[in-house]
Amino acid sequence: LDALRAEILAAAPLAPLADDGGDDVEAWNALLAEAPGETWLSAPWLLSEFYLYRRVAAATAWFGSANAPDVFDKSKAAGLASAGATLDALGERCAALLADPGSSALFLSIALWGNRMDLSLWPAGANVAASAEAFDGVLDASQKQLLADDTPAVLELLDQMRAKGGGVVDLVVDNAGFELCTDLLLAEHLVASGAAKTVRFRVKHHPTFVSDALEKDVDGHIASLASGAFPAAARVAEAWRERRASGAFACFAEPYWAMPYALWRMPSALRDELASTSDLVVVKGDANYRRALGDRPWPLDAPFAEVCSYAPAPLLCLRTLKAELGCGMAPEKTAAAAADDVTWLTDGKWGVVHLAPK
Repeated sequence: LDALRAEILAAAPLAPLADDGGDDVEAWNALLAEAPGETWLSAPWLLSEFYLYRRVAAATAWFGSANAPDVFDKSKAAGLASAGATLDALGERCAALLADPGSSALFLSIALWGNRMDLSLWPAGANVAASAEAFDGVLDASQKQLLADDTPAVLELLDQMRAKGGGVVDLVVDNAGFELCTDLLLAEHLVASGAAKTVRFRVKHHPTFVSDALEKDVDGHIASLASGAFPAAARVAEAWRERRASGAFACFAEPYWAMPYALWRMPSALRDELASTSDLVVVKGDANYRRALGDRPWPLDAPFAEVCSYAPAPLLCLRTLKAELGCGMAPEKTAAAAADDVTWLTDGKWGVVHLAPK
């Protein structure tokens, strides 16, 4: 890690990966060959970001042992522990709504604002979510921060999936901790309400961006909450554990999800799988949204459905803005956000619900 730090400080060229046992080495080196001479400070942002965490995985022998440590475990565990009371209140409020098809908009909103609920909108320990009025107030306030909202079209698609007996949803996961739990709540709702028979969680291949979720985090979070001190959270987590055991919740960790490829450069096998089996692909997080846009500065009002017309299945992006790019936002919305908040593109206070239908 010291050697890696020295490379970055010296603005060294991005070096090919040595063979460390990872099944992504060949793909990484082919990708690096597309950027000859690029250094840590000159390479495209996504490339250097993802490459950094791949080098951390190499430095800590992630692929060299079945028992290799996740160097970010401590921070992930602390994040989950600090969210326990909030999750308990959320579980108490949402339990009766999980099987209700009319509550889909609620669970989409919870999944979108997961991190904000944990950090600012939702005072942990105050039992805010136990009050229906306060709970709805939190979500109403968050709706005012939406710069694009395709929720009505998403609800129509979910109803179509219910009408045919339930489909397959692919959920491209972002952060562990509270946000992963809100993703699990959304998945539970989709299955319990009949929209999905199976939710396939697409998780990271190795520790990435400190907080990104791995398969072990999905199972670890479920086990921790199911055996924890918060009864409402434990009941919901037990339902998740049953979904995992039945196969209704499945995890997949293709290398692609931890690489800086634009989403239109999806491996053909994965693309074919999604095209032939997926009824909806839900993409979480800012980095994944940037990949959906190819990390390119599209006009902010360019229609999302046109930008992402390449998607192999209906594509839903739930994103809070943390990078200076985007699309599908009406000029009057972005102008109002800019007038209200000079850092609106990067501070995570504003969100979008984008759907590209097939």
